[in-house]
Amino acid sequence: MSSSSVQVPRPPSGTGKDMGTHTSAGSTPGSFNSFDIVRCSRCQRSMSLENESTPGVVRFGMNSYYCSRCASMVGFGR
Repeated sequence: MSSSSVQVPRPPSGTGKDMGTHTSAGSTPGSFNSFDIVRCSRCQRSMSLENESTPGVVRFGMNSYYCSRCASMVGFGR
């Protein structure tokens, strides 16, 4: 048996394109609302977290969240 290796060419450095200045149509840098996507620790439902008092999201620890349905089931209801 002979093994063959595959070499992947690296992209050339210094192409002059800056990937960090990409903006979507109709928006300017710094004008969008910042939010995080978090998951419920029990049912794994994805939720957007815009600030500390977002309705429907219950925080019960550091980086630990319940959706409002699961929070009421385990006794963390608001």
